[in-house]
Amino acid sequence: MEVKGVAFLARQQMVAEEHGEQTWRTFMEEMKKREPVFAQPVLPVTRLPVDAFLRLNEALLKRFYGSDPTTWWHFGVKSAEYALGKGQLKAMFSPGDFRRFLFFTPGIWKGYFTEGAIEVQPGTGSTDLRIVGVPKPHVYFELSVMGFAAGGLTALGAKDLKHEVLKGFTKGDPEVFYRFNVS
Repeated sequence: MEVKGVAFLARQQMVAEEHGEQTWRTFMEEMKKREPVFAQPVLPVTRLPVDAFLRLNEALLKRFYGSDPTTWWHFGVKSAEYALGKGQLKAMFSPGDFRRFLFFTPGIWKGYFTEGAIEVQPGTGSTDLRIVGVPKPHVYFELSVMGFAAGGLTALGAKDLKHEVLKGFTKGDPEVFYRFNVS
């Protein structure tokens, strides 16, 4: 499994905005010594080994966020807010396009990762999202992607958004299964 450079660049932008550009550069100088893959420029189409990408995110979590894994949910929410407010998804969705947005999430997964998939199943009053086929089940994938879904729904105007975690890497399951109730 590989992670596309666009995921790295999103993280770079977020950390630089929250902690400063120089802080990011200092952090990356240290990471380059431990993870040589980051010594080369990372472009949106760069393919990064999943293990190196996850070690980078774990180091970010430890250094800047008190090792709190819920920060990955925050990363997902912030990424959705950016994508729908200023980024590439701004013109694609209108307020209230909840199901349409959720049906688009498999494409978002493919834009970031080379293996695994998101499956979407509509229900009565809810929509289920599953992350399946991930060869490296890691909490990062669950929380950042489901955080993106929640952040996107909120950005599109969801009121009283609720989600239920039916399965998750956070629970030791081999797949992720969330049910989103949107009104």
